[in-house]
Amino acid sequence: MDLLWLPFSIATMFLYGLGQVFVKQTRSSISSASLLLIFGINVFVMWSAYWLILRESESHTPEAWFWAVIAAAFSGLSYITYYESLKHGKVSIVGTIAGAYAPWTVILALVFLGESMSATEGFGVALVVASMLLFTYSTGDESPRRTELLGIALAACSLFLWGTSAALAKGVISEIGNTSFIGVFAVVCPTIWVAFWLMTARGRLEMPKASRGLLEIALLFIALGGITMYLAIENGPVSIVMPVTNLYPIVTIVFAKVMLKERLTTLQAIALSMILLSILLFSI
Repeated sequence: MDLLWLPFSIATMFLYGLGQVFVKQTRSSISSASLLLIFGINVFVMWSAYWLILRESESHTPEAWFWAVIAAAFSGLSYITYYESLKHGKVSIVGTIAGAYAPWTVILALVFLGESMSATEGFGVALVVASMLLFTYSTGDESPRRTELLGIALAACSLFLWGTSAALAKGVISEIGNTSFIGVFAVVCPTIWVAFWLMTARGRLEMPKASRGLLEIALLFIALGGITMYLAIENGPVSIVMPVTNLYPIVTIVFAKVMLKERLTTLQAIALSMILLSILLFSI
């Protein structure tokens, strides 16, 4: 199997992970609507530039464009439900639920996209999922019973929206190519986020009182991570790509601990070893 997807997946892990480290320092000072509006501007500028530079002149069927819009819309809506879920529960709980979309994508890819998985790759995916569970367990956060049901419900919506969007994106990219899909995403998602901002914030833009430059760096990292993720999807099976890219919270945790000079727990060290082993298995 062509392993071009692997460096793009690893790049996505680090871009998303580092982006989350920086965005956490400014996230609490502005609303979800304002954050998504600013993020949408970054996505529109960066992804439109990517499309303009690398665009292709090939024509595609209306059906292919329709499913591209649906895949992008699902992704745009998942961001809204995720950030709204954070208002009603701890990020360690709702974030873990929303971030568990990779297994759902794997199921969709194997059943509907006709992808196959060798025993070695299957074991690698199992290690990835297990490592995420170890990291979640090792945080020692409070019981989910103290999280409001609305937050859990919204996080579950994000899980299915993100997972379905990734599976649809794989099928669409096979038809229209990665560059055209990114061009669709650059228009559809910012449009959804602007509409959400207008409906909820009534046109009032909130900005963090400090660390504005840090927030911009974080959003640029995340926007660039989206491009590398779809490049990984284009060049590899989405049933493997998504579990690997879904490990970005671990990069966030490890990088935060390094910045704070904290030691990893034994469980977290084991989880990191499992990740390294899984990447080795995917490379065989």
